[in-house]
Amino acid sequence: MSSSKFPQIAVIADAHFHDLYGDYDFDGIDVGGRRMTARRLTDTMRSTRVFNESYQALRAALDEAVTRGIKHIVLLGDYSDDGQNATLAALRRLLDTYVREHGLIFAATPGNHDIFGLNGRHHAKRLLNSDGSYTIVASDSEFVDDDAAGMVVTEKMYCPGYPGGLQALASTGFFRRQADLHWETPFGTDDDPAARSYSVFSEDGQNHYRLMDGSYLVEPVPDLWLMMIDANVFEPRNGAYAAGDAGAFIDSTNAGWNAVLRHKRFILDWIKDVTARATRSGKQLLTFSHYPMLDMLNATEKDERALMGETSSVRRTPSQDVADAALDAGLHLHFSGHLHINDTALLKRGTEYLVNIGVPSLVAFPAAFKVITLDDTSLNVETVSLDHLPIDPSISRQYRIEIELTGKSAGRMLQATNYGEFISEHVQQLVVYRYLRREWPLDMARIIPLLSLADLYVLGRCQQSVAAADVLALVRSERSRKGFEGDDALLERLDALSVVELLGDWYRLRTAREMALEYIRSERLAIYRLLITTYADCSAIELGGVREKFARMLRMMGQYMTGVPSRDFCVDLTTGAITREKQ
Repeated sequence: MSSSKFPQIAVIADAHFHDLYGDYDFDGIDVGGRRMTARRLTDTMRSTRVFNESYQALRAALDEAVTRGIKHIVLLGDYSDDGQNATLAALRRLLDTYVREHGLIFAATPGNHDIFGLNGRHHAKRLLNSDGSYTIVASDSEFVDDDAAGMVVTEKMYCPGYPGGLQALASTGFFRRQADLHWETPFGTDDDPAARSYSVFSEDGQNHYRLMDGSYLVEPVPDLWLMMIDANVFEPRNGAYAAGDAGAFIDSTNAGWNAVLRHKRFILDWIKDVTARATRSGKQLLTFSHYPMLDMLNATEKDERALMGETSSVRRTPSQDVADAALDAGLHLHFSGHLHINDTALLKRGTEYLVNIGVPSLVAFPAAFKVITLDDTSLNVETVSLDHLPIDPSISRQYRIEIELTGKSAGRMLQATNYGEFISEHVQQLVVYRYLRREWPLDMARIIPLLSLADLYVLGRCQQSVAAADVLALVRSERSRKGFEGDDALLERLDALSVVELLGDWYRLRTAREMALEYIRSERLAIYRLLITTYADCSAIELGGVREKFARMLRMMGQYMTGVPSRDFCVDLTTGAITREKQ
């Protein structure tokens, strides 16, 4: 229990709650008299998050908060699987139970998975049958999946728009509660959705909508203000569409704060007003939105664009204009989710500073949430891992039945002894089933599975440009030369590791920063640092070819190993200085 002036707050991002025993008008799988509605492992290995495990993970995070005596919980967007009607209803029941039985007080902000546009949109999910096949459960009969064993069409799979999606979780702060000491929106103190709308136009000016904004400021205890910002932006598309049709809006996934500056500028005006009032009245202000305000990838955007093009991460990186606007508005502290990244970003401009604390997801590596302790001069942040959670044998059993039917490899996921191992191996499978196929350039995706770290080391010592198609021949030639005599022991050690394995750790470091070190042995880290040093020569970039690409990849990896603390740390509220905390 904290002795701070203010109560501790648990910040949970991207819980992506899926109701594993939910009613989707689908028979499901009989598990001890309950009907399990499980997603496929096949789909999990292609997704940046796991699905079924969210059912246990959110409960575990809330239980940990209760055990610690924490009453105030922030849900930092993407609290639901995909905003389905039945999922939101189940989530509401779950949260209401914790409110009733433990006195928890929730404050939520929506994410791109929780709500969509004006009237919502359809969804379809593949749910497992007991024999390992699957049924597609959809809100629209237009979805086609020829491999499905059956189909169920139900409104329970539909994702609502504004304001319905927020009204489904009305008790989580989106609307005034009797116990709130103060509550307001950018539009005033009226919580009626009709009083909280703004205009948004397509670029060609042809389409115009008025959408609700779900932002609000709440004072849950004296002198503590929580500013919950709805940074979703559903920009109308150019051209002709039926009014309010889902296709008329651009998905908010890649929009974030860059789009807020274009379409919801009133948010920045409101932030400036709130920060000024907080200073005048002696309030401590914490700000939350689903999307980051600063670059959360340690200044690797240029290398990523040069290496892989306009990836989703590049598109989601906020511009310098966002940071400048936040600083101009007097903002100092901001918590974000969305990227499923554990990281801390700091920007200083003269005596001003902005700290963006990236909160990891409960259903991606590293599975964790943040606990914050605030006083007048400092903010302490602790990252609470869920690695220790047990594997659900009912889910694991069904995964094995599925894999036996499909013949698909799941790596070591089904050998995991706890949730941490499972979620870490999920990263390795993403390299195989998603990242190499969808994000990496084709020439790199073809050559990476064929190379060992010894090959990569030898390539790094070659002072010539080479195309990906010629890498294997060059490496074999170089390794046969006498110039590598004396390196036999080193090459033997490096041959034991593949570049695919390195890429798994590359992504672990990218998303977890220092938390990844628990899953990467010190011997491997030493090898990675050797490779980073080998490719650090600027000529590797200048020569071009595949050496340039590997040099950029390894330079990015080096950046992921650096930066300000991201696990347990303290922020000086006067200077913005960030120091590591020992727990």
